[in-house]
Amino acid sequence: MLPRASWRAGLLLSALGQALLLVDLVSARQWMPSNLSWLMLHMLLSLSATFCVGKLLRTTTQARSFHALLFAIILLMPVVGAVGGAAAFYLGERYSRLRKREPDYWNITRRAELPFTTPVGRKATTVDGRGFEEHLMYSDNEEDLYRKVLSAGSIQASLSVSTFKQAMRHKDERIRLTAYKMLDRKVSELNRQIQQLEAQVAEAEGREMSNAWLQIASNYWELLTLEKGEPIARQQLLDKAGKAAIQAVAALPINRNAHFVLGRVSLLQGDTRRANIAFKRARALGMPADKVTPYLAETAFMLHDFKQVRVLLQQLDPAIRAYPPLSHVAEYWA
Repeated sequence: MLPRASWRAGLLLSALGQALLLVDLVSARQWMPSNLSWLMLHMLLSLSATFCVGKLLRTTTQARSFHALLFAIILLMPVVGAVGGAAAFYLGERYSRLRKREPDYWNITRRAELPFTTPVGRKATTVDGRGFEEHLMYSDNEEDLYRKVLSAGSIQASLSVSTFKQAMRHKDERIRLTAYKMLDRKVSELNRQIQQLEAQVAEAEGREMSNAWLQIASNYWELLTLEKGEPIARQQLLDKAGKAAIQAVAALPINRNAHFVLGRVSLLQGDTRRANIAFKRARALGMPADKVTPYLAETAFMLHDFKQVRVLLQQLDPAIRAYPPLSHVAEYWA
């Protein structure tokens, strides 16, 4: 194997040859017998320079796109492309190899509750482990709370509704009005989407129709989280979500997501047997077992099949069982 000095010498000779060809082109001395000969020699020197640079950078023969880029640079920029391109790529490759790499901080543990870890190089500070609702109750920084309430508008309704309702009881009027406006905007947007989807259902069929009904059911489910404090509204939304999920199943019986949503709605409605059938059907159609099995265990519990509850929980992946609040249930039934 030729030493690296030979590849450097080859690169310099190729660049020198390109320099001579460039002088011949500019001074019109006509050292070459024809333009075609000049072009062929230039391409040959460019190939030689590309080969030498590739050897210096230790690139593999499979890196064809890189070699093509390098050849284009050297061909279109005589001398400068060969020397400058080689230097730029070499320095970049060397920096990437020698730059400092920090160790990984995440560790796989038996529990999902990982301790807080301050990265190396960052000053350790006191970690504020309070949740958003605790901030709303105890924090005196009203400007910071106002920005947080605004940012919560982009969070899924089922995750942000309790936060907005807590913010609506805050002493600051701006925070109260902002939370109320955000909550009302979510309700209006969900209702608007439902109206649009109901108009699309009349013209759709097959999978498109099933997905439209499924989205309607999902929107009613979101509205349910917003109106969970109102018993009458809750029952009406459950009925509408259940009917939409049934329509989704009827339009496409192999839609596993529709069966899953139907099972969750039926479980809240108290129709445990229908929920059990829907969850089993969703799992049979390919829904991940770790997603369906906890609901199947809940339906088995509601049906007083306690032996099946223990069997289903044991089927879950240990990492899933370790995640609270399911971890406490799994420990009880272990």
